[in-house]
Amino acid sequence: MSVADHELAAEQLRKRCDPEQFSFETTADVSPLEEIIGQERAIRAIRFGLDIQSPGYNVFVAGLSGTGKGSIVRRFLTKLSANKPVPDDVVYVHNFEDPDSPRMLFLPAGKGHHLRDATAELIEDLHEQVPKAFEGKDYDEQRRHTAESHQEHKQELLDQLEGLARERGFELKSTPMGFRTVPIHNGKPLTQEEYEALKEEPRSELDEQMERLEKEVRDVMAEVKAVDQEMKEQLRDLNQQVAMNVLGTLMADLKRAYAEYPSVNEHLQAVEKDIVDNIEHFREIKEQPLPIPGLRLPRHEPDFSRYEVNVVVDNSHTEGSPVVFESNPTFTNLVGRIERRAQFGALLTDFTMIRAGSLAKANGGYLVLNVEDMLRNPHVYEALKRAIRDREIRIEDLSERYGLFATQTLNPEPIPLETKVILLGNPMWYQLLFAYDEDFAKIFKVKADFDHQTDREEDRIMQMAAFVARFVEEEGLRHMDRAAFAAIIEQASRMVEDQEKLSLRFSELTDLMRESAYWAEQDDAEFVSAQHVERAVEEQEFRAGLVKDRVQELIYRDVLLVDTNGEVVGQVNGLAVHMLGHYAFGRPSRITANVYLGNAGVVNIERRSGLSHSTHDKGVLILSGFLGERFAQDRPISMSAALTFEQSYGEIAGDSASSTELYCLLSALSGVPIKQGIAVTGSVNQKGEVQAIGGVNHKIEGFFDVCKQRGLSGEQGVLIPVSNLQHLMVRLDIVEAVANGDFHVWAVSHVDEGIEVLTGIAAGAPKEDGGWEGGSINKLVDQRLEALGNQMRNWGKASDRAPAEIVNPVAPEDQRPPEPPKPPDRPDQ
Repeated sequence: MSVADHELAAEQLRKRCDPEQFSFETTADVSPLEEIIGQERAIRAIRFGLDIQSPGYNVFVAGLSGTGKGSIVRRFLTKLSANKPVPDDVVYVHNFEDPDSPRMLFLPAGKGHHLRDATAELIEDLHEQVPKAFEGKDYDEQRRHTAESHQEHKQELLDQLEGLARERGFELKSTPMGFRTVPIHNGKPLTQEEYEALKEEPRSELDEQMERLEKEVRDVMAEVKAVDQEMKEQLRDLNQQVAMNVLGTLMADLKRAYAEYPSVNEHLQAVEKDIVDNIEHFREIKEQPLPIPGLRLPRHEPDFSRYEVNVVVDNSHTEGSPVVFESNPTFTNLVGRIERRAQFGALLTDFTMIRAGSLAKANGGYLVLNVEDMLRNPHVYEALKRAIRDREIRIEDLSERYGLFATQTLNPEPIPLETKVILLGNPMWYQLLFAYDEDFAKIFKVKADFDHQTDREEDRIMQMAAFVARFVEEEGLRHMDRAAFAAIIEQASRMVEDQEKLSLRFSELTDLMRESAYWAEQDDAEFVSAQHVERAVEEQEFRAGLVKDRVQELIYRDVLLVDTNGEVVGQVNGLAVHMLGHYAFGRPSRITANVYLGNAGVVNIERRSGLSHSTHDKGVLILSGFLGERFAQDRPISMSAALTFEQSYGEIAGDSASSTELYCLLSALSGVPIKQGIAVTGSVNQKGEVQAIGGVNHKIEGFFDVCKQRGLSGEQGVLIPVSNLQHLMVRLDIVEAVANGDFHVWAVSHVDEGIEVLTGIAAGAPKEDGGWEGGSINKLVDQRLEALGNQMRNWGKASDRAPAEIVNPVAPEDQRPPEPPKPPDRPDQ
């Protein structure tokens, strides 16, 4: 094949999209898209993971950023959840047996706030009706009769006690500590001095009488206390009877409304019992005035919050099962929290301050988390794993969970968990979690892979048109004419560098649509045209291209040395791609090779200087394999060759320059110069086959821009692998330059083809005797290697003789160097 046979036509450099193939004039004529484009595999995986109810079948949605996985999952879940049942409300109520462990109740959707409102209304009614019931004449009469009867009985006991004391010559005196017995002498109480003046025998007798009387006093006082206690119990029973008369009517409707919910009925019974036991809290208690004018103390109000109902999850307005996207998955936002209020310098809490997190809000439905956001927040992943594994949500303080502080707090009853968790993230996160967390594969058993590209087929193209129609309507943008839509399709192929594929990174496509619509608006055009799309692409390039322009300027001013004309031995233009965030551009780099006598083989200068990645090292080592198979079948190769990227001060990665380095090495060995107007890219294997590389469009464009800046000669171009033909989607100005013959692109499948393009001399085929065709590159390389081998062998023989000629002759005795002193004898050990 001749060099011309490898040259590509302009039509091969970019697969055009013909606007005439579309039946619509503008995207306004297209029905908006309803389905999801090109993600059949991911959708099937998601549907499977969400439908299967076995434990652990949660879903990890893996895909590159911008593929629309978040919005697609949202739309899919919204549609899927619409036909699912609405989950129950979740409420917390006071635990009257253990106040530090609030009870959790499930109620049908909407019943939670009904119970809360009904309970609040009950307490309000009790505040109104209880005081009235205790103000009735019947109650006052019964209370007075009970009090009077017990007071009479108590007075009788005290009178009997006083009579008994008088009979025995004693008087009872009431003190704050109780009754005290005092002996009577001559009708008067006996003083302490008189008592001490008594003789021992009368005083001992008096002490005995006093002791017997005090015992009887204690017995009577015990009876008096029993009478008081009996009166209190009867009054309490009376109060409870009145309370039940009031409460029974108010509770009847409430109990009837929740009769089918045993847990709620059990709670209502506990509420009823507590209200009856504490009915005095509902009576109006008049505040007693303080004896000190101007002094006011805080009034102690009864706490009625224990009767409240805390609705932590209210599904009264939920349609279908809930779909919760947690954008800030902190520990408290995910699991929940227990709030506190400050009072007199202390932090207090109760069950009414329990707040649910997104796990509880998504219970019975779907919870969607971004894995990167989740992993940024401490303890969140562990909490999520624990909730999924235990199938329950424990709302607790983070400090208590990890034993940081031993403070008294609440321990709410756990909420049973029935939620499907969907994690969104880059495939890298899936691989890392799978590799380093043994629990991950057990709780996320379904992986849904979102592709970043789809086939460029007619059906897909029409789906893209429907997507554009829907998007511009949702965003309120101008519709596109069919030429503009064709430009969008071409750009979608260019984004993935493939003529047969379309990009599914919708964030980039929608940005292009917005910016195209902007330029159409600036032109006051009714529809977006192809010119507006091209303008948007050019403006994107311009905004991000500062560094690229600076590199081009350095090349133009010969600060970075790159030749675009002439021929040089052992020198070729390689091509590299630089990534700056979302922006990439190509640039040429000079690669040189020097061949010299030695046995070092191919020396990678980047590797010796620590600037070569292992993938680049592999590419250079392949060169030795190629040379060995081709030129070392009947003799070893004796040579040294140094390869380097000139003016390269960063790490070189990848093997996309291995064919370029091989061409450079063949030129240096053969002595045939390489055309400097041609830049080269492509990796090579040990058989000399040129293999595909990435970034082919950026590389072509980078060299074209350098040549255009210096002036296109009509001889310049780029040499690429044949296997990269399907990836060509170069800029339109390059297509035009190639069509005009100002620039060229060649595609080769083997280094023999490439070296002919670069030098104009055939590589040469092997002959039957093992040699090569005369005048070919391979013949020249073989002759040079043979010459180097012979020189190396001759040099080796000369170096073997040289020491004998210098060392063997015996010099005259007076010219001999003195003998070195002998080392001292070593003592025996």
